[in-house]
Amino acid sequence: MRHSNIKITLLLITTGIFTHANAMDISSGGLFENSHLDLTLRNIWMLNTTDQRADFDVGDQNAWAQAIHLDYSSGWYQDTVGFDASWYGVSKLYANKDFYGRDLLRDNNGHAEGFNKVGQLFAKAKFGEQKRFMNVYGGWRKLNKFGAITTNTSRAVPSTWEGLSTEIGFDQVQIKAALVNRFSERDEPEKRHFYTLKSDKKIDYIASGDISWKPEKGKGFTYLAGDSKDYLLRQGIEGSWFWPLSEDSRFLTRGVVYYNRGLSEWEGTKAFEHDAEHYFGLIGYQKAAAEFGVGWSKTKAHLKDGLGYFYWHMGKNTRGTFNSPADGEGNDYVNDGEQMLYVYSQYQVSPELLVGLYGNYGYGIEYKGVSLKEWEYGGFFSWSPQRIAGLNIFAGFGPAYTWKLDSRSNPSITDDGDSFHRAKGVGAAVRVEYKFGLF
Repeated sequence: MRHSNIKITLLLITTGIFTHANAMDISSGGLFENSHLDLTLRNIWMLNTTDQRADFDVGDQNAWAQAIHLDYSSGWYQDTVGFDASWYGVSKLYANKDFYGRDLLRDNNGHAEGFNKVGQLFAKAKFGEQKRFMNVYGGWRKLNKFGAITTNTSRAVPSTWEGLSTEIGFDQVQIKAALVNRFSERDEPEKRHFYTLKSDKKIDYIASGDISWKPEKGKGFTYLAGDSKDYLLRQGIEGSWFWPLSEDSRFLTRGVVYYNRGLSEWEGTKAFEHDAEHYFGLIGYQKAAAEFGVGWSKTKAHLKDGLGYFYWHMGKNTRGTFNSPADGEGNDYVNDGEQMLYVYSQYQVSPELLVGLYGNYGYGIEYKGVSLKEWEYGGFFSWSPQRIAGLNIFAGFGPAYTWKLDSRSNPSITDDGDSFHRAKGVGAAVRVEYKFGLF
């Protein structure tokens, strides 16, 4: 019933917007006169050689894809209403047997395939001015860091959500809210409903939002919350601040606190029993083009029958907000009792070239009386040549070490019960992206 109500509300809003528009003189509206169409070409290759599931014949994950994004954005009719649309296409260039772990290509019963879809299609309306405004959207749309849900943009094409959303600004305060009922993942064309993790019961909707105060760039606090109907409640606080030390140097701080609580339909048999917590804090130093920092995190996620972990999504077929380096490039440092040390450094060699190094070390986990540890390190560069506007080349590489998994996805303990089976592998990614306007 709630799903039908969302559809009816969306239809009424969309119909109302364009009925209002048709009642006016379209020739003077600016709906099409100020529209634009962008083309993005994205070539991406990803590799993960982890042997974490080698005992179950799961080997290297290797995939290479070419993507095309066509993004259309209309002008504003009577400076109030409009619409946007995006079409995404992905072609397979290469994929091995276990390609699916890289989330680049469609998995059709173990066969890698390209795909295409209309990823975005939404009506939009705006009211107010630049600093004090309200924007309203209805349809399929990217929702990046929208309360407890988000859009992933690190693969060939982004994920998108169906529903209603709004963004409200009042000087230094911004409010975002969304009510969504379907999701389209980054590696498939299907539009899917949300489901519970174990019992596969349908979740009618997700309500999500946040309120932020940002007095200037690099300073601010955000409170976020999300509710998968009767399933999972998420709340969090994110913050960042800096203090100038000289004309070209500053002291940096960043941190997050996230809290999950299972609701009436939460099974308590995956991830955590009743609730879970994750904390992260970082201090850093920036001088001119150089920056480095040290961070620490801790997770609490008790699970009676297995090793619990902090689950940051909102159910099957969802993507959750998680702005902590505990979401590592190779490992996720969010197991029950786990503490993580994080270090990074980066240097803006020139306006075109950024290079960096990072490292994560996880410790403090106990499973069946065995102490577990995991770690990773790596480096990256990002190059955007000024002579070719819209071009970016990114590459990253690094090894990761964790533990092998048993048939229930818990750590694999040695026969004598004194240690665990070590897993290791190398991760790598290369992305070449070129974006330009067609009109």
